[in-house]
Amino acid sequence: MRAPLVLLALIACGGHAPSPRGTPSSNNAEYVYQDELRRSSSGDLLTALQHLRPGWFRRSPSLLSGATPGALLVYLDGVLLGGSGTLRQISVASVLAAHYLSPPEAEAAFGPGALYGAISVSTVSH
Repeated sequence: MRAPLVLLALIACGGHAPSPRGTPSSNNAEYVYQDELRRSSSGDLLTALQHLRPGWFRRSPSLLSGATPGALLVYLDGVLLGGSGTLRQISVASVLAAHYLSPPEAEAAFGPGALYGAISVSTVSH
């Protein structure tokens, strides 16, 4: 009887076992957290994310463009920073988490214009 309950719990969690004590899982494809970023030994966030989550950038045809329509947008503590190239301006040491939002998620969170999604960055100063 216990096995079906475990299976239901895994299905409800999207196939991933929940992290212990509510701590974020470091292998989540849509998030990167402080501990994983620091282990990457990259100085800027663009380099770290290209290494840790290259798929986030393959979804956007304009890797290093500014905040043009269709670019992957970057939001820093909820404020539009620009295109993905602006991630170079952000030190890994100041980041709590980075979250990739699909185009529908980004448009729901930030409004129209995020046709290729967005990366939302939360910093320690936030």
